[in-house]
Amino acid sequence: MPDPKLYLLAMAASAIASLLFVLAATAVVRPTSTTRRNVASILGIGLGLAVGYNVLALRLAWPPVKGLDRLLLIIVPATIGIELIAGFPCIPRSVAWLMRTCLAVAAPRILLRGSVYLSSPGSDRDLWLSGAELVLWSSLLIGTWRLLTLLSARSPGISIPMALAMTTQSAGLTIMMAGYIKGGAATIPLAAALVGTTVATYLMRNRISLSGAIGIGVVGLFGILFIGRFFGRLSTACALTLLLAPLLLWVSEMPFLKHRKPWLVGSIKVLLVAIPLMVVVTLAKQAFDREMAPLLSIIYDVLEVGS
Repeated sequence: MPDPKLYLLAMAASAIASLLFVLAATAVVRPTSTTRRNVASILGIGLGLAVGYNVLALRLAWPPVKGLDRLLLIIVPATIGIELIAGFPCIPRSVAWLMRTCLAVAAPRILLRGSVYLSSPGSDRDLWLSGAELVLWSSLLIGTWRLLTLLSARSPGISIPMALAMTTQSAGLTIMMAGYIKGGAATIPLAAALVGTTVATYLMRNRISLSGAIGIGVVGLFGILFIGRFFGRLSTACALTLLLAPLLLWVSEMPFLKHRKPWLVGSIKVLLVAIPLMVVVTLAKQAFDREMAPLLSIIYDVLEVGS
C-alpha cells in the first residue's frame, strides 16, 4: 500500500539534494559561467533522482525487464548525457537537436521492447498502425521538447521547469489512481529534483535558460505517461492532456501579455497550466472512487479479519 510519509521523505530528500548540489557547484568558482550553471543543474537533477529513488527503495532490474526499468536506467541517463553534451558552446545546435531527435525516435521502441505491442504477430494493417502510433508519440515528444526549449530561450526564468514539476506530480497522482502505484511513485523524485534545481537557480538570481533541466523534465514526463498509457490504465486523452499542458506557457508571448507586469503574467501562466491538470486529476479521482475504492475496501477488510 502507498506510504504518504515515505513519499514526502523522498520528495524532501530529492529537492534538498538537488538544491544543495547546484548551490555548492556554482559557489566553488566565481563568477560562474552559463555552461557551469547548466551543467550543475543537470547533475543536480541526476543526484536528486538517485537520492529519491534510494529513499523510496524503488527496485529496478538490470538488465532492464519492464518499461519503468528502461525509462529510469536507460532513457533518463541518456537524456542527462545528451543535455550535458548539448550544453557546451562548442556543440552546434544542429548536432544537439540531432541527438535529442534520435532519442525521441528511439524512446517509444525502447519502452515497448519485448511487449505485446511490438512482438505479437498481426496483419500488415496492425503493423502499419503500430508504426504510425510510435511515430506520433515520438513527434509529440520532440515537438514539446523543442517548443519549451525555444520558449525558455525567449523568456528565461523558472516558470517552465516549475510547470513541468507540477505536471509531473499531477501525472504521478493520476497514474497511481489508475492502479499503477510504482509508476506514480517514480514521478516524485523527478518533480522534487526539478523544484530543487529551479529554486537554486532562483536564489542565484541568474536569468539563465534551464534547457538541460527542461529536457530531463520533458523526457521523464513523457516516459511516465507513455508507460501509464500502454502498461497501465491511463487513457490516451489524459496522457496527451498532461503531456501538452506545459505548452500553455506560450500564452506569455501573446502581444497583450508580453509587456504586462511579471507577477501578472506569471500568475496567468500558472493558472492556465493548472486548470487542465486539476481537471485530469479530478476525473481520475472520480474514476478511482467508482472503480478501485470498493475493491481496496474489500481487500482491507480481508486483511483486518486475517490479522
